[in-house]
Amino acid sequence: MNCCIQIYHFSPSKMLAFVLLPLLSAGVSVSPDQVRFSSYSGEYGGSSGQHFDQSQNQLDGPITALRIAANDKYIVSIQVCYGDSWSNTEGSLTGSPSEVQLFPGEGFVQVLGRFTGYVEYLAFRTNLGRLFAFGPGFSSGTTFNAEPLFPQTVLRFISGRSGSLVDAIGFHWDKQP
Repeated sequence: MNCCIQIYHFSPSKMLAFVLLPLLSAGVSVSPDQVRFSSYSGEYGGSSGQHFDQSQNQLDGPITALRIAANDKYIVSIQVCYGDSWSNTEGSLTGSPSEVQLFPGEGFVQVLGRFTGYVEYLAFRTNLGRLFAFGPGFSSGTTFNAEPLFPQTVLRFISGRSGSLVDAIGFHWDKQP
């Protein structure tokens, strides 16, 4: 019986092509442009109020500033500046909001907070190490630490629930545009 065994030798680049060819033929793309970096943290707070979503606002640019009003019990309102455009105020229009401005290229990379049936406290940390805190320093609420899942991503927009105050909040993270 005559048996013939052929041995093929592939270079590493041909081997990679051999492995990837079935994936590409099946319509699966491995393009780096299609890799997703978005993640979500939340929703932290209660179930009262009307749902809000500022996903469309991010089209105006990255977050450049915040206006937050707080009293000795909770966060009364939050307003976010995307590029040069301010979002709607979520929560009540009463009170005097504190405003913080970000430097060019700066973004929020962590939000610490506390909530019960509403948001009591928020502290935003930036990629430059700055920290901005709003609301009472101590209470019996539940604490949270919101951070993106992927490195080199920042807060892109917020969502949540609001009425006469900020009832709940969620954080949406992605690459800086």
